[in-house]
Amino acid sequence: MLEIKNLSKSFGKNKILNDINLQVKSGECIGILGSNGAGKTTLMELIVGQIKPSNGEILIDGEKNTYRKVGIQFQEGMWPMGVSSKILVKFFKNNWFKETDEDTKKLLEIFEIEELLKKDLNNLSGGQKQRVNCFLAVINNPQYIFLDEMISGLDLKMQLKLITYFKNLKEQGKTIVLISHNTEEVEELCDRVVILNNGQIFLDESTKEIVKKYGSIRKMLIEYYKNHAE
Repeated sequence: MLEIKNLSKSFGKNKILNDINLQVKSGECIGILGSNGAGKTTLMELIVGQIKPSNGEILIDGEKNTYRKVGIQFQEGMWPMGVSSKILVKFFKNNWFKETDEDTKKLLEIFEIEELLKKDLNNLSGGQKQRVNCFLAVINNPQYIFLDEMISGLDLKMQLKLITYFKNLKEQGKTIVLISHNTEEVEELCDRVVILNNGQIFLDESTKEIVKKYGSIRKMLIEYYKNHAE
């Protein structure tokens, strides 16, 4: 279980998150929604330990700093010139990597990055970088997977392919936290939806209940942006 308790984060006088309390059960997938600047990516950066909270704590399976259980895909990625996907794969796999490793080979095929392994990551297109980032998030078979705009910049074929892949991971018991502006993606994957507004949780409700009330997550968000979004 992922537990977030009384979590706050400020940068100087600017408070980004204010007293967030949230639980994500093992095997659950939740979608984090909200306007740009609502604190979604900051929340994810705190959860995975990239930045430290101003207050509060984050526990994964009752423990702090258990990042070996975590896979992370951020929307943006910058690397030193000359770094290739193959170099990163070796690093993530503890310097052991063979294209003939069956598990890795299967992932390379799913994310369609075989032809990208030797290319400089900084010369890849946005969609290619996104596929590499998603691939690296799951290469070590983590229990907890954090995805920031997973299908952003991808063509429809790859969007559908990755949604199916992560649905299968959820069915295998993986816990997934997804930041997205794509309501169809959230509705397809997520058991719950959390909306952040001005650094606080505005809504935390099951996808089924939202669809029952509004017809779709998209319709719910339209109402939200009309009446509540800042």
